[in-house]
Amino acid sequence: MKGFDREEYLEEYGPVRLRTTFYRRGTRMGDWGVQLEWEDPEEGWVWVARYDSAGGKPHRDRNRIAQHEALPLPPDPAEALKAAQEDLRAHLEEYIEAYRAAKAQGRQGW
Repeated sequence: MKGFDREEYLEEYGPVRLRTTFYRRGTRMGDWGVQLEWEDPEEGWVWVARYDSAGGKPHRDRNRIAQHEALPLPPDPAEALKAAQEDLRAHLEEYIEAYRAAKAQGRQGW
C-alpha cells in the first residue's frame, strides 16, 4: 500500500506457523493478512488457511477447500486481524486436518 509501512512476523510452533503481515501509517492500519502454514511432509511449507482484507472486505480462504468465505469480523482492521489470529490459533488442528483430508481426496490447491 502506497504510503504505508509493511510489517511481517512469524509465530512458530514446530511444524506449524502463523504468518502475519500488515500495512501501517503511524497508528492507522491498512490492509492485513494472517495465514496458518503447516510443514507438509511431502510438499514442505504450505498455507492451510488465511484471513485477509484483500478486495476491501475481510474474508477467509482455505487451501484446497474454499476461497473468499465471508465471515463476520469487526469493522476495525486491528480488531479484525486480532480476531483472525485468535481463530487460527484456536482451530489450527481442525484446519490442518481438513487440508489433509482435501489433499487425500485429490482436491487441488491454489
